[in-house]
Amino acid sequence: MSNTTPSGASNALENVSVTDLAKHVQSLTDRVDDLEQQVAEKDERIDDLEDYREEATKERAQDRQQFGSLEDTTESMESDIDDLAEIEEKNARVRASVSRIINLVRDYETEESVDDESPNLAAEATNAGRQLFETIQRSEQNTELMNFREKRAESQQVEDKYLNVLEHAKNVAKTNDVMVARLGYREVATHYGCAYKNDGYRVMEEMAERVPGVTYKESRTLCVDDAMGVGGHHIEITFAHPDLAGWMRAHEANAGGN
Repeated sequence: MSNTTPSGASNALENVSVTDLAKHVQSLTDRVDDLEQQVAEKDERIDDLEDYREEATKERAQDRQQFGSLEDTTESMESDIDDLAEIEEKNARVRASVSRIINLVRDYETEESVDDESPNLAAEATNAGRQLFETIQRSEQNTELMNFREKRAESQQVEDKYLNVLEHAKNVAKTNDVMVARLGYREVATHYGCAYKNDGYRVMEEMAERVPGVTYKESRTLCVDDAMGVGGHHIEITFAHPDLAGWMRAHEANAGGN
């Protein structure tokens, strides 16, 4: 039989000192401690991440709530702005109409004109109303003065102003080498001699009704006046229109005779 018995293993253990075994055990203990510390640090890191995730979720919910509130506020402000713009547009048109009435009345009395932004517009409108009533009473005695379709002194005065506008349009067409001239309400008001620029819209509409070759159109381009409710239209004068040249010659002749 062989002599390889457990006594051989015992001899090997006897060759390992107690000190070496203690050191080995201590090394394993330190390794376990390090691993436990790493596990604890990772657990702490996981807890921190969970807290951060929970806080981020809360902040995201608050941001969504604030965003929804801002959207509601924005919609409300846009609605208020639209209402204010509509009110401002109506107010501008009313004030322009009142100033036009005042200026029409003053044409019979004085050369003084009024702006529709005048702070005393209400008081002036009251006086103009009284003068207008008196003017209408006088005008009823001579209805021919109100007939713009016949060649009377009053209509000729208006048509002379139309001719001023048409002459300006002719110069514009000549400068641009075209047969169609476009004029905005400011140009029309200036060359017609309106007391206020917004009266140019009234003149443009009247010319489109009474002068051949003149059309009142909606402008495609936007401007600052559009936001104020007074923009967006112009007139086009077509000098190739078969009746326009004859109309201008006839009224120029009448103006020369008068």
